[in-house]
Order: sequence, then structure tokens, then C-alpha cells
Amino acid sequence: MADILVVDDDPVSLSIVTKILEKEGNTVTGCTDARAAIESLTFHEFDLLVTDLIMPEHDGFEVIQVAKNLRPDLRIIVLSGIDERVPPELTMQALTKLGVARMVRKPIKPTILASEVLAVLIAG
Repeated sequence: MADILVVDDDPVSLSIVTKILEKEGNTVTGCTDARAAIESLTFHEFDLLVTDLIMPEHDGFEVIQVAKNLRPDLRIIVLSGIDERVPPELTMQALTKLGVARMVRKPIKPTILASEVLAVLIAG
């Protein structure tokens, strides 16, 4: 279906997201840090980027910025453990300015992630 890059510094979360997306028929490349993700983005054209925001050293914002510089049309979904007291619509307004299509809150619910990915891929 799609070639997806997933970036999450938590190996358990990365594994869960990878399995969910592969189960839906996607090819998934996983990275546990932003540097590896940036390198992957430099040498490979993905259909979708799914990235965590808060990571050590380099964060998801840097990954998004590099991705958009390399491929302005790349679709992006953010995985976020941002405190639930922050209204999702405010967070999404800020992320939309960066070119992010959707945000999925952690802990990840498989059906929600799968449906968000499908919606973004169909929207093109």
C-alpha cells in the first residue's frame, strides 16, 4: 500500500506502530532517533512520515523541517504524548503550520492509527 517512515525514540512504541502499519499492508522503515530518520529521508522517497515529537538530541520538529525541505508534498502524521490538558485543536493548529496532516495521541490505539494513516494516504 504505502512506504512509511516511522520515527520514535521508544523502541516499544516504534515496534507497536510498525506492526500496526505492516498489518495494514504497508512497508515500514523504523528509526529510533532523528538523525537516522533524516538520513533515511535524504536517500529514500517515502509516501508518509509518522514521527514522535519529543526525542532526545534532535526532536520530531527537526525531522519535520528536513522532510518538508526535501519533499514539500510529503504527508506527515505526528505521534504525541502531549499532555491531554492541552486541547488537541490548539496543538493541531500549530502543527498544521508545519505541514502536518494529522496528530495521533499516545498511547496509540491501533484502529485510530490505522484509520488516520488511511485517511492521509487517500487524501493525497
